[in-house]
Amino acid sequence: MEKIVETKQQSVKPILNIVNLTKKYGDRVAVDNISLSVFPGQIMGFLGANGAGKSTTIKMLTGLAHITSGNAYICGKSVKTSFEQAIKNVGAMIETPVFYPYLSGYNNLKFFAKLSGNVSTQRINEVATLVGLSNRIKDKVGKYSLGMKQRLGVAQALLSKPKLLILDEPTNGLDANGIREFRMMLKQLAYKEGISILISSHILGEMENLCDVVAIIDKGKIIQVKTMEEIKHSCLKAGSQYIKCNAPNYSGKLITQFFGAQCKIQGNNVYITAKDKNLLPQMIVMLTQKKVLVYGAGDVDYSLEDVFLSIINQSHNTSIS
Repeated sequence: MEKIVETKQQSVKPILNIVNLTKKYGDRVAVDNISLSVFPGQIMGFLGANGAGKSTTIKMLTGLAHITSGNAYICGKSVKTSFEQAIKNVGAMIETPVFYPYLSGYNNLKFFAKLSGNVSTQRINEVATLVGLSNRIKDKVGKYSLGMKQRLGVAQALLSKPKLLILDEPTNGLDANGIREFRMMLKQLAYKEGISILISSHILGEMENLCDVVAIIDKGKIIQVKTMEEIKHSCLKAGSQYIKCNAPNYSGKLITQFFGAQCKIQGNNVYITAKDKNLLPQMIVMLTQKKVLVYGAGDVDYSLEDVFLSIINQSHNTSIS
């Protein structure tokens, strides 16, 4: 039996602990020896391009795909050897949820509640409120928008009071307002209800606003696991700043000559990487003295997308070399 992965949060046991998980289809390795942990009340973004291994991993966690090797533990229970005990702690919504359109949202939940076992009417009303559907729960699902159906899918997943919610690309097809509402709902579930959430997505901008931690997967391998705070800190450490001016090529040469900084030109912007970020005012003064018109300057605002692409590119370059 595999050992459960040691984590930095030794005082808190993970709700989900993935240990050397691997999935092969013949000679093709879809998921390659991955390990990660999700803690109570934490929202982990599982990020990667289509085909990176996100959905395959989720299918192994939920029993929809056989585990080739490795294991996963949910509330300490092995998915391989104690699946029923492990999965009872999980609520999942994989791809677009399917409901009976001629039944109300309430009756759909009532139907699934019977399949789940001992779920009370009170619990059905609770989950409808949790996902913001209490005002429309008696309407027929055929009249629901896509966003409402996604909310109903989460309500279904919450019926059995799971400790872990697994969502696979849940915002596909939603408009900007629907995505925002869905994000706020998930934050409430995590922070107020204490539910751990593993959410896979390739919509990086949305994950930046939602997740506490992101795990980046590429070609079946976990490339990096970082908290959003660590990502923001690494962006600040990168030291990149910009100066927008009328003579970017000339300005870049001057900055390199006088300050020894690395410069990259894009349009009217000079992107600067210097050891000391406090040199920016001096650079602006120097350029002004050299008759350069400076339109603006400041720190580069990195996004999760920038970090993701940088990490993936570094991974590809390393594997080629």
